[in-house]
Amino acid sequence: MSGDAHRAVDAVWKMESARIVAGLVRMLGDVGLAEELAQDALLAALEQWPGAGVPDNPGAWLMAVAKRRAIDHLRREERLGLRHEQLAHDLATRRDTAGTAGTAEADIDAALDDEVGDDVLRLMFVSCHPALPAESRVALTLRLLGGLRTEEIARAFLVPESTVAQRVVRAKRTIATLRLPFEVPEGPDRAARLSSVLGVVYLVFNEGYAASAGDDWMRQDLCQEALRLGRLLAGLAPGEAEVHGLVALMELQASRAAARTGASGEPVALHEQNRGRWDQLLIRRGFTALLRARRCAAPLGPYVLQAAIAACHARARTAEETDWTQINALYEALARVLPTPVVQLNRAVALAMASGPEAGLALVDTLVGEPVFKDYHRLPSVRGDLLARLGRHEEARREFERAAALTLNGPERAILTGRAAACADIAARRTAAPGTAGSGTAVPGAVTPERATPGRATPGRATPGRAAPRTVVTLAEAATAFLARDDLDAATVRSYRQTMNRLRRDLGDDIPLPDVSAARVTEIFGAAWGDAAPATWNRHRGAVRSFCAWAAGQGPPMGDRGSAAGGPGGGTHRDLAAGLGRRPEPRGRTQPMDRSRVEALWERPDIAPRERALWLLLHESAAGAGPVLSLNVEDLDLAGRRGKVAAGSGWVHWRSGTAELLPRLVAGRRRGPLFLSDRRPGPGRLPAPADLCPETGRRRLSYERAEYLFKRATGHTLDQLRTR
Repeated sequence: MSGDAHRAVDAVWKMESARIVAGLVRMLGDVGLAEELAQDALLAALEQWPGAGVPDNPGAWLMAVAKRRAIDHLRREERLGLRHEQLAHDLATRRDTAGTAGTAEADIDAALDDEVGDDVLRLMFVSCHPALPAESRVALTLRLLGGLRTEEIARAFLVPESTVAQRVVRAKRTIATLRLPFEVPEGPDRAARLSSVLGVVYLVFNEGYAASAGDDWMRQDLCQEALRLGRLLAGLAPGEAEVHGLVALMELQASRAAARTGASGEPVALHEQNRGRWDQLLIRRGFTALLRARRCAAPLGPYVLQAAIAACHARARTAEETDWTQINALYEALARVLPTPVVQLNRAVALAMASGPEAGLALVDTLVGEPVFKDYHRLPSVRGDLLARLGRHEEARREFERAAALTLNGPERAILTGRAAACADIAARRTAAPGTAGSGTAVPGAVTPERATPGRATPGRATPGRAAPRTVVTLAEAATAFLARDDLDAATVRSYRQTMNRLRRDLGDDIPLPDVSAARVTEIFGAAWGDAAPATWNRHRGAVRSFCAWAAGQGPPMGDRGSAAGGPGGGTHRDLAAGLGRRPEPRGRTQPMDRSRVEALWERPDIAPRERALWLLLHESAAGAGPVLSLNVEDLDLAGRRGKVAAGSGWVHWRSGTAELLPRLVAGRRRGPLFLSDRRPGPGRLPAPADLCPETGRRRLSYERAEYLFKRATGHTLDQLRTR
């Protein structure tokens, strides 16, 4: 079997399966049978397309084959006449005309092709029917509407394949036994049924966004599939505010994906994330969906309110600029609409940020007895964070240990265990030397930054009637004061904050500044930026040197704090960047690769045909990687050794070496990108049509991937290859 044809069938199935199954369900009234016949059509494509070629409209081809098989089945069951009459009646009713509908097969085909969108919407409501268990709704939705195979669903949710298969079979059996109608509900039942559909989509998204189990912090494939289903639902039900609210919520949360993990895959808390890595396109899409929800003129529902909360975070350029007062007000409104313990727990976090940790802890303590939190790790996690911010570190340690024991996610367990250990260290230091550590500082990895609580003595601040204690300044306190200087502009503060946040995360907020060693800083730099460009390395190195120079120039006190020697106020300049040598940065024009290395590159047997053609074309044409990667097969003039740039900005010319390789690279393809990626995109991440090969289902090779492959093979950049 041709591999390209097989991949094309797979891609078409993921895009068209929902429409095909939905049309068959309307025709047959049986979800299980509809999927079986759709799979028969898929098998026919696998048998015929390798020899006959992929049709111009593969989705229509599959639909036609599936409908013919459905009609054959009805004939065998001696029910064709009855179905003809029923379909003709439905067609006549929908058209509401005086003309005759007829019972010819062509009229049936027309009836099946009409209102395809409504069919998919009906299939959504059936797959997510409240009569089905929650896990069965998820499995059936991903199977019928997502086009995912059983093994793909099982792999995504970390359960055995047999378990997913049983859930799907039981769901189909329940639908058949209860004779659930294939319809879009109306009237009072519609809101409850729509809520079930939205709940399934958001459940899929949440499992991808914060995996409940396993070794991965996120599962992007599930997030993308939920986004695809949400966008599809928004197109099918444009008048539903909650649908647009859910889409807005998922778009805004997905925009943070790249910033939610560090260089080693470790989770990064929201307030520590580099907001420059947030996806601005997804943020704009989220804002647009939220506006659509508001225009529906419906009461604010739970998804619209949650999207509004996510929008508050997206608007803040820094964590410090977050409007927690507004977020707390939105959570209060959400608690009135959706009065669940989980909403109250989230509200407690917002309340702690807006009014201090004592207020948040008081609300959390009212939730301790809720049955839903019996095995839920987030309650002790939030409680531990608030206790740590109040300086009650021994209690916080117990809460973090309990949360770590409850979670099934590996990275999250590691974070919680680390925070428990940090609290234990602080508690031990205070027991050994009472009064030497400030209270109320956040532990490493804290969900939210520290806030002083009115009426509570703040570390280092004099209490009326007694002398101010002399305390050791912590790294968090020193870093906060360093970044709060008036002589730093906004850009410098953002740059310095990235460096200081990394040091705080790896060293711990509560480590006394005199205990920070140059050797430990060097170790952190090697792990974080060892492979970074010289300019990046030098920028972070400069931030540390600036911090040390500032600390050395602080005379006692810093605020009203005393200090041990070596920290702010000590007047001693310890260079924490002593082990960090400055890296030479390239100056002026990019230096080309050595000619002998370029010539040796073409002789290497380990280079794939695609890379060999791309690299040789770049070298011979001296064109930029962007124009070369934009070339399309249909725009090549192989005889003239040139190709028209997709953007219409001229031609790329090549010489004999490339001319020999290109015919083999494009063999059998007539349209689409010249250079293709290794794999097909997932169903929720389909690129623009111009970047998708219609014959293979693969997307255009990205500049980032091309640059990575060349760097891995040679240690150089593509610009160094093309420069002559």
